Amino acid sequence: MTPLVVRPEPQSESLCRQLAAAGHQPVTCPLLDFAAGRDISRLGPKLALCGPRDYVIAVSVQAVTFADNALKSQNRPWPDTHYIAVGEATAQAFASIGIRRVSVPDDPRSEGIIALPELQQPAGRQVIILRGDGGRDLIAPTLEAWGARVRYCEVYRRQYRPDPDGGLVKGWQRQGVDSIIVTSGGLLNHLFQLAATRAKDWLLSRLLIVPSERVAQAAKTLGFTLVINAEGASNQALLKALDERKRNDK
Repeated sequence: MTPLVVRPEPQSESLCRQLAAAGHQPVTCPLLDFAAGRDISRLGPKLALCGPRDYVIAVSVQAVTFADNALKSQNRPWPDTHYIAVGEATAQAFASIGIRRVSVPDDPRSEGIIALPELQQPAGRQVIILRGDGGRDLIAPTLEAWGARVRYCEVYRRQYRPDPDGGLVKGWQRQGVDSIIVTSGGLLNHLFQLAATRAKDWLLSRLLIVPSERVAQAAKTLGFTLVINAEGASNQALLKALDERKRNDK
């Protein structure tokens, strides 16, 4: 198959290598990049207030990476506290900087985080949520209702790639893209905006691989009819979903 991979680097390159090794012909076109967020300069003082009974929640690999770089530039350590990662990839990002005692929910979404046993009685505890600009707003209201003191820290912001003349979409069509791998709701919406005015029918007829049921439902609302939920955003989960479809098409 010829899947279009739009996730950011370096994840895009890594996924494309595995797809090619499995016999696919991936087309890579990262549509998203990241920059430091508006709260990055205040990260150190915020984390310094965390103690052993408090929590730091990272919602993505980028949240860990940008926070760690900021702390290093500020010559500040990560605090001795409870760490929570939204998924295994984010937990691995924590491990890569020396933080290995990290809780990871079975469900890699906000719903999974608030269902963790250690967060069921957060009253009086401080929670710092490391995230990007925008995103879902479920964790903070829920934990605040349970008595926690929650503060967001926007450590990165998203920068989506434009396509003013439609050249990207035309290139995907020329290269015979028959499937698209999308790893977030934000990327899905941006992809749709790029193609909707010039190649909507073509886009909606592609096989779409997504990481969760939430993104799958969003895709169906936009009009996609061939949607597979890979149940994860790891390379292994995405490749498995595409391979299963390839075998079924034979």
